[in-house]
Amino acid sequence: MTNREGEAVMKNSKILGLLALCALLFLASVLKAHATDEQTITDLEHKAAAATTLDEAMQFYASGDEVALFDVMGPPREFKGNKAIRDHFAELLKEYKEPKVDIIEIKVISDGQLALARSVQHITGKGPDGKTVEETFRQTDLWRKTDGQWKIIDQHISIPVDMKTDKGDMASKM
Repeated sequence: MTNREGEAVMKNSKILGLLALCALLFLASVLKAHATDEQTITDLEHKAAAATTLDEAMQFYASGDEVALFDVMGPPREFKGNKAIRDHFAELLKEYKEPKVDIIEIKVISDGQLALARSVQHITGKGPDGKTVEETFRQTDLWRKTDGQWKIIDQHISIPVDMKTDKGDMASKM
C-alpha cells in the first residue's frame, strides 16, 4: 500500500467513524425522547385516573368526533365523539359517587406521535344504592400528540369473563 492509499483509507475510516457516531447520537436522542413520552403518558394516565369531576376527566380526551370509547358500562358499549363520551361520563357520575381509581400496573409505548397505554385499574366508590362498589378492569388508551399536547383518541375498557359462567369477573386480580 502506498502512502497515498494509506491516507485515503485513514480518511475514509474517520468519515465512517464520524457517521457511526452521529447515527448513535441520533438514536440515543430518539430513545430518550420516547422514554420521556412514555413517562409523560404514564403521568397523564395517573392524572386522568385521579379526576373526580367531568371537566377534569374530559381534558384528557381529543375534542373532535374521531375520539371513541368502548366501555363495559352501557348499553350502548361504544361512544363516538367527545360529546357522546362526555354525556356517558355525566350519566355515570350521577349514579356513582366518590370514585377513586388506582392504577395497579401500566405499560406505555410511544413512537413520539402515538402512544399506547395498557393498564389494570381498580376502582372503588358508592353505587346508586349508596353501597360500596369495587371493580378491577383493564384499560387500553391510544394517545395522539397534536400541537405538543397528548390526548386520548381511543379508549377500550374491559373485564375478564369467566368462560364457565359467562359472567364478568369484576373482582379479578388479573
